[in-house]
Amino acid sequence: THQGTFNAAPLSAAAAIAALKRVADGSVIETANSMADRLRNAWNEVLERYGIAGYAYGSCSTFHVYFETDAARAGAAVNRRDLHTSDAGRLKGISPQLIQQYQRLLRHHGVDIMSGTGGVLSAAHSVQDIGQATAAFEQTVLALRDEGLVLTL
Repeated sequence: THQGTFNAAPLSAAAAIAALKRVADGSVIETANSMADRLRNAWNEVLERYGIAGYAYGSCSTFHVYFETDAARAGAAVNRRDLHTSDAGRLKGISPQLIQQYQRLLRHHGVDIMSGTGGVLSAAHSVQDIGQATAAFEQTVLALRDEGLVLTL
């Protein structure tokens, strides 16, 4: 025998079948990807508007935010595009203090992210959700800037 929480549970099986039928044509995934793209673009616009040394990135329905915390690297950048990196050490090397304050401030403004500096969107997220999250992100990065935790170009 195989033990499991939902083994031989017809209600769970019916729910799974219904969910698979809803996602079969790919439109749900496309909606989630579109919402994440919209969020990344909006958050990059906020970072650009205030000259914050960082950028939002990700693929599909994911998003992450990278903040450049090396003053020399930020000072050498002509624009935010110059900060882009694929170095995992840099991308994951943001100080725990900055990440903790970033998450705390976002939560204070009504946005709880998955972990680190990013998360995942779903088809349940709306354009209004993206707007609310962007307003929270803007307040967050301005506070981080004012606290000296993020750099500007």
